[in-house]
Amino acid sequence: AGIRFGVPISERDTISYGLAYEDTAITTFSDSPLFYQNYVNTFGNQNDAVIATMGWARDGRDSLIYPTKGTFQRAIGELGIPGVASLEYYKAGYQYQRYFPLSRTYTLMLNGEVGVGDGLNNLPLPFFKNFYLGGVSSVRGFTTSTIGPKYGDGSAVGGSRKMMGNMELLFPVPGMANDRSIRLSTFVDTGMVGEQYRFSDLRASAGFGITWVSPFGPIKISVANAFRSQEADTKQKFQFTFGQQF
Repeated sequence: AGIRFGVPISERDTISYGLAYEDTAITTFSDSPLFYQNYVNTFGNQNDAVIATMGWARDGRDSLIYPTKGTFQRAIGELGIPGVASLEYYKAGYQYQRYFPLSRTYTLMLNGEVGVGDGLNNLPLPFFKNFYLGGVSSVRGFTTSTIGPKYGDGSAVGGSRKMMGNMELLFPVPGMANDRSIRLSTFVDTGMVGEQYRFSDLRASAGFGITWVSPFGPIKISVANAFRSQEADTKQKFQFTFGQQF
């Protein structure tokens, strides 16, 4: 249970803040994934947290659904408040996105994101608070939320550090340059999650996609090939999402 407020402080800037209470219970069995068992051994099978969040966003794009120029920035912090509940941790993230108009119809989009988190009082960050990457809204060509460290059974567990970059060339469907509801793109994505920032852990993919702002909500489809990966990674060339923007 929680409440969050978003407060516009200027034409482009918004701050947000909130407070929430979470209660988490995990039941494990002999064949449960190892990271579940490790969590219960460290924290116990039931925990709670009082979580404070605060963020800032500046949106200078010329359009929310068909941007061709401008920048978007976002910073957010999350704190499991020490001393009032059993889970104590912090997370922070920053995103910078910029659109460059190359011509009347072609736009270059660059996006970069970093994130960091850790547990407090010499305890690790709970696994369900980790950062995750992979999928149509992050690094395409990889199965959703599977990039990063894995246990012996192949389960992806995310990490306390995140780094991601996207470069995307956006252009209209041939013959539909005046239709602002549909757009094609070709892209290169890269990113990593883990317990340290290591360029050797970066994954990368390239492909093409289509975004359609349909009457039922945004639809995004991508076809991507992962050209930098690790042996345990699971890949997914065709991906689809409905109801959210990248």
